[in-house]
Amino acid sequence: MKFGIMNLFPVADGASDHQVLRETLEEIQLADELGFDSVWLAEHHFSKYGILGSPVNFGMAVAERTRRITIGTAVLVLPLHHPLRLAEDIAALDVLSGGRVSIGVGRGYQPAEFAGFGVPLEESKQRYQETLEILRLALSQENFSYHGEIFHYDNVTTYPRPFTPGGPPILQGTVSPESFRERGAVGESIITSPNFTPLGIMQKNFDLYRQSMRDNGFDLSTYDLPFMQQVWCGDGDEGLRAAAQAAMNYYKSVGKVIPGSEDAIAQERAYYAAVAKNIELLTLEQTLTHGGNFGSAERVIETIEMLRDQLGINHYIGWLRIPSLDRAAALRSMEEFADKVIPHFRAQDRAAGRVPTAEAVLG
Repeated sequence: MKFGIMNLFPVADGASDHQVLRETLEEIQLADELGFDSVWLAEHHFSKYGILGSPVNFGMAVAERTRRITIGTAVLVLPLHHPLRLAEDIAALDVLSGGRVSIGVGRGYQPAEFAGFGVPLEESKQRYQETLEILRLALSQENFSYHGEIFHYDNVTTYPRPFTPGGPPILQGTVSPESFRERGAVGESIITSPNFTPLGIMQKNFDLYRQSMRDNGFDLSTYDLPFMQQVWCGDGDEGLRAAAQAAMNYYKSVGKVIPGSEDAIAQERAYYAAVAKNIELLTLEQTLTHGGNFGSAERVIETIEMLRDQLGINHYIGWLRIPSLDRAAALRSMEEFADKVIPHFRAQDRAAGRVPTAEAVLG
């Protein structure tokens, strides 16, 4: 089992943009020292919901200030990027980090972001697919050509070439059952954060993915299967409810940026309407029980073990820096998680012979 942290880069009341960026970098350095395996950086634009427009560029600073932690994106909004420029930046990060890069990608959903860059929302699916295909070519091949509906290139090579042969792994943000099945059928890696999705539905989705992998000859044991979830690890009812309140505040903020019925593309309007309605009706108790993984180290461990056993996940990514949660409380939670939760699973992995030696990990 691997463990990561997630960073959304929101600006809470009273904070400055400068403060958010500097403090987040400090938190990632701490996570590296505490033994977390990965950090995941979100991309957003034009609102204080998330102020990091370029996770890859920020990753350069992370690479220079850390030793071992993997630098992931969760996710790059591919329709908003020029594919060749993005390939160059990803390769540069891969080189500077010594191959410590994982690229999570997604189609995006916020109309204001598409409008700000002058990208028609109705083109998002086509732009996503073409950009993904070009990224894979640019990172794995020299002198390639590509002709799609939007992008056309002949005899192109991007530089620098990646440190990782074939380029860093690319994981696709996955939500719908059809996507789980389709990506499993072709052996594509996924990343997901299904907040408030009932465990039974998640299990069906992950079963679809695993079965599709097996049916088409892919060995799932060689894949990372990551799962993101808001986390607070600690003792005491006051801290527990403060974490749940902060999580609920975040979910309410999501309701302000998801597309309205007039903004969403036609086939997604019903989905976004249902999400908005659920957020509107959300209560603190519902957030506490279904909105994340909140509680003592023992309770957090139980939840992760359940997700591992029922969904098959092997890379647990905690949103330990929950937006609007007091920073000191979030850092204590991170340290508690590293002190009690990670060693529990490391011991299990060692007992099962799944952990390489320290020399192999650190080089």
